[in-house]
Amino acid sequence: MMKILKYSMLAVIMAAVLPTSASAKGVVLPKGYLFGFIANFTDSVVYFTDVQEVDSIWYDKSSHFLLGRDIYANQLRNYFTENMKMPHRTCIVSFGLSRKDAEKKLVKMRKLYTDKKKGNYEVRNLNENQFRFSTVNMEETIEAPMTKAEKEAAKKARKKAELKAKAAKKEAKKAKKEAEKAEKEAAQARKEAREAAKEARKQSAKARKAQKDMPDQRPLDPNLPPAEVEMRE
Repeated sequence: MMKILKYSMLAVIMAAVLPTSASAKGVVLPKGYLFGFIANFTDSVVYFTDVQEVDSIWYDKSSHFLLGRDIYANQLRNYFTENMKMPHRTCIVSFGLSRKDAEKKLVKMRKLYTDKKKGNYEVRNLNENQFRFSTVNMEETIEAPMTKAEKEAAKKARKKAELKAKAAKKEAKKAKKEAEKAEKEAAQARKEAREAAKEARKQSAKARKAQKDMPDQRPLDPNLPPAEVEMRE
């Protein structure tokens, strides 16, 4: 189970982790809609926040990325470390320009962990009364536009991440198949053990019955009274 969770989470992380630093193309939108995903490779409990409306989000129109995503993720990670005493959590933040878009993404992502066919996970919810994202001001971190070489490097990095995500997904599928095979073999072994035990009990009962039906083979004592001799015969 932990192996499957690890590969599943790796696929999700590769798909979600994208460049988040602000650039000259970043613009401030009046509001956006965010939700968080929190998990750990050592257990099968995962958390989702509600979709939250956040004011003044920074958005890159050319790449359609939320800027400062890593900072929002750190807000969530710090909450789990300080308030829930759960350090070393993997935190991913996703967003939409509309609530409908964000909720659609949330439903799709939750389905990966609520579908029992894909794994046995315990999904917990973190509402806005427990945790709320704070607006991130990226104004002081604006950088110059990427050069052609930087763009090419970023393109290669994305391609590499996509290949890793694809490989992770394949490994998760393989791990799940192996787990199903092992469970099937274990079930077959349990069935054979029950049948063997049943057969052993049957043979034992048969042996006891045969022993009970056998005549008394002890030699007759010539000094026994006639009545006891008749009983022995």
